[in-house]
Amino acid sequence: MPHLYRLALSIHVLGGITGLAAFWTPALARKGGTTHVRVGRIFYNATCVVALTGLAMAAMIAVAPAPGRPRVLAAFLAYLVIITFAPAHHGVRVLETRREPAKLRTPFHTALNSTAIVAAFAMIGLAFAVRQPVFAALSPIGLLVGRGNLRYARLPGTTQMSWWYEHMGSMLGAGIAFHTAFLVIGAGRFLGAYFTGLYAVVPWVLPSIIGIPATRIWIGYYRRKFERRDAPASAGRGMSAGYGEASP
Repeated sequence: MPHLYRLALSIHVLGGITGLAAFWTPALARKGGTTHVRVGRIFYNATCVVALTGLAMAAMIAVAPAPGRPRVLAAFLAYLVIITFAPAHHGVRVLETRREPAKLRTPFHTALNSTAIVAAFAMIGLAFAVRQPVFAALSPIGLLVGRGNLRYARLPGTTQMSWWYEHMGSMLGAGIAFHTAFLVIGAGRFLGAYFTGLYAVVPWVLPSIIGIPATRIWIGYYRRKFERRDAPASAGRGMSAGYGEASP
């Protein structure tokens, strides 16, 4: 079991580093371009690797806890997997189903995002049970992700570019999760010397504090950009032509 855990951890870290590196290329590249699409797929595949190995490690910890790896860590690791994978999966599915948003309502999509909501409330209870403020600090993410994704699947928006805003927001949300994991896991030993006690929560919430407002500003920029277009017919042709033409 220890050997399997170390193997899963190594693959998990490699997937996390790959996803973190791949995130910034599609975020900054021309939207819908070849680079954006190809590197975006790498980011999503890395997210899948992180999710699978994270769940495997959580299962191994739950079955055979060890010093430094208590069973409570299994529950928290599973929660991190959910809040990382759910927005990435939703963002990809929004892109695939933008002409038919009703197709988002698959059993897997509903189950995944419903689980995110349930897990968010479970984290609040666990935070009080084990007196861990980090659990409580991250619990709203699962609620916001799950509720937002389910809501969009049923009320996809009233504008032609609603799918664009939803895709962008979801993928940026997944990026926030990756950066959170990096600060806590990748740089955790270094930062741990500076953030102790109640301040230990800072590396966990800092990416969200910066990333969520930045995401709103970014989406707002594109929303204003699209709304300034004078020719609705031209915008309609851009959407029907595909992701690349609808993008600046």
